[in-house]
Amino acid sequence: MFDRLFAIAASLLLTPPILPIAASSDDMDAIEQRVKAGETLPAEVAARFPLEEQKVESDTGVNVLVDLAHGANFNLMWGLPQELRKAGYRVVGSHASLDTVLDPEGKSRARVPIAEKRRPLAWIPNPKFNVVITRLGGLETQGYLPEERAALKRFVEESGGLIVAGGLSKTATEEELNGWSLNALLQEFGAAFQANPNAKGKGLVFSLGPEWEVASKGADGQPDVARRAFGQGRVVVFRSADCVSWNKKAKEGAPDSKSARVAPLIDTVKWAAGGAPPVAGSLRLPQAHGGDGGIFPEMEERFGSFVIFYAKNQKPELIDAIKTDMPAIKKQIEEWLPSPPVDETMYMLLCSGAGGGWAVNIYTPKEVGIISLQKEGVLSVFSHELAHTMRGPANDQGGFAGKLPIPLSEPHAGWFQGKIVAMRAGGDSVKNCNRLFEFDKDGAQLDLANQSKEYKEKWGKGKDWTKIWWVWAKLDDRYGPTWYPRWKWVQNTRWADQPDHQLTFEEMVEDMSIAVGEDLFPFFKRISTTLTKDRCEKIAFQGETMDLPAAPIDVTPAGKARLEAIGDYRKPPR
Repeated sequence: MFDRLFAIAASLLLTPPILPIAASSDDMDAIEQRVKAGETLPAEVAARFPLEEQKVESDTGVNVLVDLAHGANFNLMWGLPQELRKAGYRVVGSHASLDTVLDPEGKSRARVPIAEKRRPLAWIPNPKFNVVITRLGGLETQGYLPEERAALKRFVEESGGLIVAGGLSKTATEEELNGWSLNALLQEFGAAFQANPNAKGKGLVFSLGPEWEVASKGADGQPDVARRAFGQGRVVVFRSADCVSWNKKAKEGAPDSKSARVAPLIDTVKWAAGGAPPVAGSLRLPQAHGGDGGIFPEMEERFGSFVIFYAKNQKPELIDAIKTDMPAIKKQIEEWLPSPPVDETMYMLLCSGAGGGWAVNIYTPKEVGIISLQKEGVLSVFSHELAHTMRGPANDQGGFAGKLPIPLSEPHAGWFQGKIVAMRAGGDSVKNCNRLFEFDKDGAQLDLANQSKEYKEKWGKGKDWTKIWWVWAKLDDRYGPTWYPRWKWVQNTRWADQPDHQLTFEEMVEDMSIAVGEDLFPFFKRISTTLTKDRCEKIAFQGETMDLPAAPIDVTPAGKARLEAIGDYRKPPR
């Protein structure tokens, strides 16, 4: 599930950039230095780079906060805000804890446009809201802190509207429901969820105090939506999560389509916002730009080129993964693949809930989101993204050279991700690369050098990666893990005078042969790689001619992951 992130088409969510307030070149240089260092810009700097206006149809002036800190998913982050804006509401999604974003004197972290496709994070004054929509994704999802419950209660008492979507994805016992964080929140307002005695599986029913009004009932006669006044504000609870869940393949207007499912929620927002006049004012509010959701989490850990963001309601074991395991993994991968540090920050959001992630590459700094409740899943994604930033040892001029003949960025990242997974799980083959023989029975059918459209369609995405990992694992078997950083150093050194040279497949195999000290052409030919020559018996490198005996590598399953320390990558491993 976490082998690779779900790539999100950032361009679908773009809004036209606005021109920032003019800044001198000296000022911009200082700002850029802070951005590259991973800093969140202070509010006084952010004020010079106003946010874009949200596109809201027939603007009502009502500001809605969609809480993502208790169950982030793509519907809440991107689908629901679009529907609410069509209905006239301004919408801000937030991964920060509720007490942080609802603090009237506080600040939130959001991207600001300082240049075209350049959107660093900055602190902005917290927007004001009429309504908060929240959903707890499940029994194990990150819960509501006491200070969050207090902040929501105060928000409602002071005229705000609160909408809670219920529902569970699995069966829950009465004991589990009694300890459920969502029930702790609802009890602040005199309500709770209980197991439905007449429904098999995961059904829920309300337990409501006398102040509650039943707004609608379900087919079973049980209340579906309940609401009440509380202080100067209003609270609404939906029995299920249908109002924020839909079938993406459903036709427009079908009962399970997005518009049909969200319609009751849109109608409810108007009632929930009735405790106070609309916030109105500026439409320059945080919003998703190809990822995130609007407001980033308030907590952070920084090491190297990574800044990891998380909300303070995050699970302790995942916070420990950030603070303890990630630095150790970074150190390990850097030992396997010595690389110059990159001078650009990458944002990583550890979100609430489970089930996926996203990547933003259209803007800088780049961004990766992880939605996971599993420690090993989080660390696996981190390993992958870290490896993406590492290019191996530079040449003597401190540069990189040569463009590979086939796309190897994802296999490269997956290779070191797989080593970390193997290291933590017990040393199995990297990325289970011996799966190769399930679809390429003799290892001689899939041609890695054939990049034609027809060939790619024949094999489908990912099978070539498996074969690449198997090749690398076979080289690990014979030469140990030193060959890989040596290969990158050989490439960067051999082509230093032609840094933009587009390598042929033959030139790449030559580089690899120099790296291992043996001729790899016979091996690649044995696995049916299209090459223009069969042997490379001699080759010049760094002013000397190397004799290369044929590498005796058999087409057999690879052994366990080689996780030991590398040797001197400037010397052949054999």
